[in-house]
Amino acid sequence: MATLPPASQVARAAQQSEDDDDSPIGDWQTEEKNGLVRIENCGEAFCGYMLNANTKAKGETILVNMKLKKNDQWAGNIYSRSSGNTYYGTMTLKEGNSLRVEACALGSFFCSGNTWTRYEDSRSIRPADVANSPQNSPSPRS
Repeated sequence: MATLPPASQVARAAQQSEDDDDSPIGDWQTEEKNGLVRIENCGEAFCGYMLNANTKAKGETILVNMKLKKNDQWAGNIYSRSSGNTYYGTMTLKEGNSLRVEACALGSFFCSGNTWTRYEDSRSIRPADVANSPQNSPSPRS
């Protein structure tokens, strides 16, 4: 079996769907629980944007040009809102519902990060699920 060249691997990774557990595409709750980040395709890489918690509108870009480095790990740049600087960073998918995000300084000598959790929005509930839930069943009239 032939191995794919790196460019093909990047393109394939960027085309993964949101339903794929091996893809970071989707919404993520930060470890501090104070932010939501949406990761989506941007060219042949992934980018991540802060989300407004109420409207889900995209805000500033914090993950920039994250390209496949090896299985389940992407590398690119991470913008730190607290310092206002951009750093080399990686994101590594862990068991489908966790994403380890690390930023590195001093030539990748010092790295720190946290683990984000895949965000399950109540809007993702299908109408059929709501219609069939016990609390939405008609109550008998007397």
